[in-house]
Amino acid sequence: MNINRFLFYFLLCTLVNVVNFLRDLQDESVIEALKYVPYVFPTILTFTIGMYYLRSYILELPGVNKIIPKNKRSIKWGYWLLLITTKSVLFAIIAMGLSELFFPGYYNTSITSLFFWGNFTAVFCIILFVYVMEAFLESEAEKQEFAMKLNEIENERTLAKYQALKNQLNPHFLFNSFNSLSALIGIDTHKADDFLQQLSNIYRYNLDHSEDLVVSLDNEVKLIKSYMVMQHIRFRESIQITYQIDESKSNYLLPPMTLELLVENAIKHNIIEKTNPLYINVFTKGDYIIVENNYQPRGTAVNKEASFGIGLKNLKKQYELMHTVVPTFTIENNTYIARIPLITPDI
Repeated sequence: MNINRFLFYFLLCTLVNVVNFLRDLQDESVIEALKYVPYVFPTILTFTIGMYYLRSYILELPGVNKIIPKNKRSIKWGYWLLLITTKSVLFAIIAMGLSELFFPGYYNTSITSLFFWGNFTAVFCIILFVYVMEAFLESEAEKQEFAMKLNEIENERTLAKYQALKNQLNPHFLFNSFNSLSALIGIDTHKADDFLQQLSNIYRYNLDHSEDLVVSLDNEVKLIKSYMVMQHIRFRESIQITYQIDESKSNYLLPPMTLELLVENAIKHNIIEKTNPLYINVFTKGDYIIVENNYQPRGTAVNKEASFGIGLKNLKKQYELMHTVVPTFTIENNTYIARIPLITPDI
């Protein structure tokens, strides 16, 4: 319990004690009314703090979240009201036993007496207040945490969008694209038209999904097919790509430009020659989309910035903020393997 919660409960107990003192003044002298203060105040404070820790303990018990699911408030509050009522009855009975022990014969301690029901009502109100207050504070904390997490995701998404756009607009990419297009215009106008269409698809995808947090796997595969049409024109038979996508996973989600990032990294960092072709395989396995390629690294990276793996680090960071599983990147048997978790559409 933090200091703010303790001070709040301390204030609550002080108010209850003051009300009890003023009530006693109606029938008793100030001295007689004051003599109950040393008993009432610590008892209520201990009881209130005890309710806080007891509630926390109950919430941590195995299976409690299944009994009181968060998405069914009526069941949740019905469970808590039953629990609070049971506690109130038990504490009222304990209060009667303590009264009989310390003040024998002073109170009517039968279960039908006003003393019992007065204790029950007081205990019920205190427990209910503590539970409602804690539920409110937890709800506010969850909202604040969610807002902070959403802000972090937005920041990471903005960085990813900037990085993706920068990669597509960098002089190297544009030079290669326009150089290939220029060569095609004089050789094969149909191929040149197709090349220009695929280039247009890539930029349109960037514009259409620049504000999206996640996109469908189907859209990502369509993008990478457009991207690879351009690469085939540039590298011809020196680069090959295959797709094995489970159709049932086509509506699963992942951050935009993920597949493009992985394929582009494979092209940047590996030798692509007629005698040493680059083979890329994109396939689904379970709840993962996997991109793998034969590992034949260049002597030096195409550009220095790419070698630092900024895009991959950013991708991992995005997953850390919005999913329970993060991507992994490994080299196994001379094969570079990127395993990207797919996010189910209902999340």
